[in-house]
Amino acid sequence: MLLSVLFGLIGIVLLTAFCLIGAFLVPQNAYWFMTPKAIAILEEYGISRKFSRRDKIILGVLMTLVGIGYIVMIIFAGKQGVAAGMDFWHLALRFLIFFWMISIFDAIVLDWWMFTRTDLFGIWIKKKTGKTPEVWRVDPQWDGKEIHKLVIEVFVSALLAWIFLKVG
Repeated sequence: MLLSVLFGLIGIVLLTAFCLIGAFLVPQNAYWFMTPKAIAILEEYGISRKFSRRDKIILGVLMTLVGIGYIVMIIFAGKQGVAAGMDFWHLALRFLIFFWMISIFDAIVLDWWMFTRTDLFGIWIKKKTGKTPEVWRVDPQWDGKEIHKLVIEVFVSALLAWIFLKVG
């Protein structure tokens, strides 16, 4: 179980690295997938959401590296679990812990805390435009997709466990 948590922590590090590096190297990445209200605020201040060719390349390379990191982590976790003699339920639980730790961290820290409890959104607008914004924080968009994602991750975890047990 400790290794499952460790794999989840590595996934969180990969996600955080993607977000932080992406935000500094490609500023548009920091707000490309924001809520409609946040996008409207950015458009009010005249902040462009278009990617330059350089930004597309950087984002593509970054997404590829992080994606490879996740795939390697899944393969390593699955192979190690099979080698340790885990049965279907234990291996599925390992993958579920990995996925849920990342999803919950993303929802709580990156989607909720950073935009609703800190002034990072307003600081970023001020740095980008030089104007003091009226809105420093935005509300996250809770559209129910978070629950769907958690449910889908249960099935993906079971499928991965089945695949690793059949192959390994």
